[in-house]
Amino acid sequence: MDADKEFITVALNEAMMAGKGNIIVRSDLLDVDLLALDLDRQQVQWVAREKDYDEAYGRTVGALGEQMARDIPTFLDMREALQSSLFMPPTNLDELLAEIYRLNERRGDPYRFPRQMCFGVDTNLLYRRLFSRLLLAERGCNVRPFDPQKVQILIPSMAEEDLSRRVGRKYERRDVEELRRAVRDRSVADDLFNCLNKNGRKALNGQTEVVAMKQRYNCWSAQGGSFVDDKEARDDEMLRSVAEEMLEQRVDVLFLTNDDKTRAHANAHKVPSLLISYPYEVPSTIPYDPWLMTELLYDLSILHTSLTLKGTGIRIKGEWMGKTVDDYRNERIRVSVPEGSVLSGLLTRDLRVISAIKSRFPWKDIR
Repeated sequence: MDADKEFITVALNEAMMAGKGNIIVRSDLLDVDLLALDLDRQQVQWVAREKDYDEAYGRTVGALGEQMARDIPTFLDMREALQSSLFMPPTNLDELLAEIYRLNERRGDPYRFPRQMCFGVDTNLLYRRLFSRLLLAERGCNVRPFDPQKVQILIPSMAEEDLSRRVGRKYERRDVEELRRAVRDRSVADDLFNCLNKNGRKALNGQTEVVAMKQRYNCWSAQGGSFVDDKEARDDEMLRSVAEEMLEQRVDVLFLTNDDKTRAHANAHKVPSLLISYPYEVPSTIPYDPWLMTELLYDLSILHTSLTLKGTGIRIKGEWMGKTVDDYRNERIRVSVPEGSVLSGLLTRDLRVISAIKSRFPWKDIR
């Protein structure tokens, strides 16, 4: 069953109603348990310890060549997924939200604030999908509702180009064969022929963030800058283009980044900046918002290509042979359940009902 990512919530709800309220999320690629969910209490009971994760990672990469070994998701990727889904929100989120609320007020009173303010966004925050997920985090992160159309965001064209350039290498037949020898479930490898590698999948998820931001926020691009391979020189070029856009459009820009070195380039070009800092230590237990759980499992399915919800038979795939760019931009997943199981019939019915509703109502316009 191919479905929008929100179908993850449907699957979890059906599992809970079927009496399967405690679920372990397993990586089919690494053959390791990633986290345990208590659906009744809405709590992550535990997250894989770095030591256990690294052992599974080592077993897998030990059977791979250097190129394919670099493509296996690390514990750092796991941590970033927890950050991007706001299970581990920025430590200075309150500071960012204060700036957002202040910007909303300025937009509402142009006579007092004739010179408007906007945010500039670095590539690393596009990867972390910060702005689109803030709109889902009212309960999970105590985000007070705001009007995203009153939030102006400047997206450097070089950030978009950076994402585009990373969408490149695909798995060839020899890559799949190499992966088949390293993983326990060979069907996971078989479904990856002609699929994007890890960096490409992450970059397409970043491009999806750009699309989502442009749909929800008041966005425009800062053109200019010469793309170079050296990251520091590239960041300098990007901040130069942002500074030129500030002068041309006569707006105040607060540039947001997760990279402290980028702030040095911003300072050199007289662009105010704010470092968005994320926590490093992964908590052992985490209360969660169901809407953000969908985001976490979606990101993990892209990183690991395939997840199993142990005890339910449900498998969620974020990458598969034939997945298109439109599938990424529409945040589509592939869900499978063993034939004959109770959940198989329920989820097939649910998908049919949801598809019928979506075909008749402008559901994307409902906020």
